[in-house]
Amino acid sequence: MLQSSLAVFRYELKKSFGIGPTIFWLCVIVFPTILQLLIDHTGSTVPEEFSGVLLVGMIPGAVCLMTILSSMAPYLNTELEGNTWPYVATRPHGRTAMMLGKYFVSITRSIIAGFLALVIIFPATSLNKLNRDIPPPISISENTTGTVNASQEPDGTAEVKAIVVDRDEPYPLWVSLSILVVLSSVCYSSLFCLLGTIMHKKPMILAIIYTLLVEGVISMLPAVVNAFTINFYLRSMFLRFMGWNLTDLPNALSFINDPNMFSQATSFWDFVSLLVLCTGFMLIANALLRNREYHVGETL
Repeated sequence: MLQSSLAVFRYELKKSFGIGPTIFWLCVIVFPTILQLLIDHTGSTVPEEFSGVLLVGMIPGAVCLMTILSSMAPYLNTELEGNTWPYVATRPHGRTAMMLGKYFVSITRSIIAGFLALVIIFPATSLNKLNRDIPPPISISENTTGTVNASQEPDGTAEVKAIVVDRDEPYPLWVSLSILVVLSSVCYSSLFCLLGTIMHKKPMILAIIYTLLVEGVISMLPAVVNAFTINFYLRSMFLRFMGWNLTDLPNALSFINDPNMFSQATSFWDFVSLLVLCTGFMLIANALLRNREYHVGETL
């Protein structure tokens, strides 16, 4: 089945770079840069946190989501409308191989689009000043007091060097965004795979409605229900990567500082939660795809 999935991946990836899809793909990639250039041209100065959040909404949000939406949501509808579904369904493991192959294509295109958008936007705009050096995992701090077996200074004090491992320091903006691009590509591809399997008749429209309602509105509610959304964990990990706190916000935005708006666990457990969600999405999609009967004419 793995060889069949890779064969589907190679074919669909080559097919996805047609003239029309590529033009749309490139327009989506350069959109964040054009928007930020317009912001720079107006001379608007926004705080560092808001610039970072805007980038999260534009690149892991808009760029990756639009790429995944156009490639993964209609994956089953394309086979049904193209009259190729009978050939897929009658092959051994054909349904699962087709789903996994298109899933890998969606992840690949989304990651490439996100990385290209990051490569373009930082050198071309003023956002490059938000980056900082990558903190080393091991650092050496020097103290000039203490009585240890070390080299003595002329004033009689000893130079003490302490090794600090895994310091809690923020990462550069481009590193945090790169991590979010990969996680967003994997997670939302699995989500749209499930949505495309359940709502195969009108996948694009229904996927957009679901994304706006659940990932946009419900994920921002300070309630337990937001823990079942992908956006909840991604924004929590991003704030943790950047070392930002939201205590000094205007009164109009004070609701964001609610503890229920963000995950209180560590990034590791947030990653485990995303892994559980993605695995559940793919298993349910595969079970529906293998056990439901689809007819070619029902989407017309």
